[in-house]
Amino acid sequence: MDAQAQDRAHRIGQTREVHIYRMVTEHSIEENILAKAKQKRNLDFLVMDEGKFHAASVMNNGEHGAEEDSGDEEGFTTGKLRNIFGIANYGGESNHEEETALSKDQIESTMNMLEDEDDVKAMQSARKEAADELQEFDESIQFKQDGDETDTTDDSIGKQDKVAKKSKKKKKKVVPDQKVIDARQIGGDDKDSTKDDDEEKELEKEFANWQSKVGMDATKINDSLNPLELYGLKIKESVDPYFSPYYFAERKKLEEATNTTIEIDLDEIERMKIEEEQRAFEDGDLLSTFPDPEALPRQRQLYSREKARLRAETIKRKLTGQNWITKIDELSKKPFYFNIDTGEAIWEKPNVLQMLEANEAARSGGWRILPLKLLVSIMECLVPFPDRNQCGATCRRWHEAATDISFVKHVWPVEMGALAMNDKKIGKNHFRTIADAISAAVPGDTIELGDGHYWVQYPGLVVDIPLRIIGDEVDPSHVVVELSGDILWKNCGWMEGVTIRRPRIATGIASKSDILRIESGGRLDLFHCIFDNHGSFGNTVSMIGNNSGGRWKKASISGGDKSKSGLLLDDNAFAEFTDCEIRDNAGVGVTCRGAAVISLEDCRFERNGVDTVVDDDTVSISDYNTANGH
Repeated sequence: MDAQAQDRAHRIGQTREVHIYRMVTEHSIEENILAKAKQKRNLDFLVMDEGKFHAASVMNNGEHGAEEDSGDEEGFTTGKLRNIFGIANYGGESNHEEETALSKDQIESTMNMLEDEDDVKAMQSARKEAADELQEFDESIQFKQDGDETDTTDDSIGKQDKVAKKSKKKKKKVVPDQKVIDARQIGGDDKDSTKDDDEEKELEKEFANWQSKVGMDATKINDSLNPLELYGLKIKESVDPYFSPYYFAERKKLEEATNTTIEIDLDEIERMKIEEEQRAFEDGDLLSTFPDPEALPRQRQLYSREKARLRAETIKRKLTGQNWITKIDELSKKPFYFNIDTGEAIWEKPNVLQMLEANEAARSGGWRILPLKLLVSIMECLVPFPDRNQCGATCRRWHEAATDISFVKHVWPVEMGALAMNDKKIGKNHFRTIADAISAAVPGDTIELGDGHYWVQYPGLVVDIPLRIIGDEVDPSHVVVELSGDILWKNCGWMEGVTIRRPRIATGIASKSDILRIESGGRLDLFHCIFDNHGSFGNTVSMIGNNSGGRWKKASISGGDKSKSGLLLDDNAFAEFTDCEIRDNAGVGVTCRGAAVISLEDCRFERNGVDTVVDDDTVSISDYNTANGH
């Protein structure tokens, strides 16, 4: 308790001087407690410093006035023990008298006086067990039989203690450092790799020092080991080999190597070498040799020819499908296809095998069951109109090949960055603008416009070949063509699902042209399209010329100028309109002149300046049914 109070007084940060007072009542148990505490404190100091201390360092504040012993003396002495027990000048001896060293038995007897009786008995029992364990591994001691055992007396305990002390003393003299054994015992524990490496280096260093002292003589090495280590060495040498498969395997190899006489047949080795090289050459492996320089041209020729042959066989297997074989999956027990050249494995039948089966069927069934891919390749060599159209009328399979999606020309909308797109990313039959697609088209081609906006610069577009333009047939407002000039149509064609209007960007320059002009006998059939000419001073749609016109359904025409018309027919033009809408024209909705003929069915006229105008008697308007009754 007093030590704990003293520690609390000397807490961290204490800068003042601390005075400690112990209040002890005279002639009471407190004096004995204080004396016992001093003795144990001195004993702890003695054990920690292994007895290397001065007498003055363990005296209690000069109570007994004992003088210091010599600082050069080591071990236990009479004066030091007197200082431990607080006895000074015992028996009239002078403090300056030379002290004699005590034996180990005297020291242990004195220390036992400080312990309780139970602790002393436990210590003697533990010492006896340690001595028995050492004797068990000591081969120099003859153990008694079970019948010869007698009661253990104090003399036998003393003998065992002496044997244990002797073995410990022997071990201490021979082994350079006990830390080596302790490190080996601890080495099995899991530690950090860095710490293990340091300990291993330290052990190697200590082992080298121990080996340099003991030497390489087997007798000295055995003498330096304690009984337990000798027993372990004997187990490793005489017992473990008889239970180790590795020992028997190595022993058998050694016996076979000792007893077997190896006969080397050089001719057989040379023959095997030639066969291996020939096999490698047949498999196509590259051989590294050092031939005669004169034979190099011939070998190069042979190598090139063989390499070409192997490549040709690989291509042949690829075209004929011989590189595909059927195997069974181990888990699912289902068949799959395996490529012996590339190592590819698939569940479905390879395309080349399907093509071969289709070709075989075509040879047996005729042209009507030719493979679709082959028919598409044939149709690609024909002009879309009229050759491809005529071939498509042969049968359903030929029609499917003639209208294959690969023949359609696609135009990228502005929203997809068509104008800034790299040529390598555009792809086959894909174009930046509608003008590029029309210039590359051949008669009968189809141009597909995806959802988005398309810009057509002045002067516009000219279509003089049969052509089809397809947009969104459900909602034409999704496909918008911003037209700055006009579209001149001079041949037959088809248009569907497209909105054509003037640009909504104010440029300050108003166009005076029509949106769509059908001339020179051009015929354009149309379905679900919108024509909006707001922002221009011309007609919205004009059909001029003999037989110019077409059949229109669900079309919307608006935005004609007040001095023009939404729809103009002139010079023997002919047109049929069904379910169409003509509205929001500032001038005339429909103007017919020059022997033009127009048929209107279920058409609607809304918000026009004048719905229809007929300039002469040669104009014919039939089925004039309108929504507003004009």
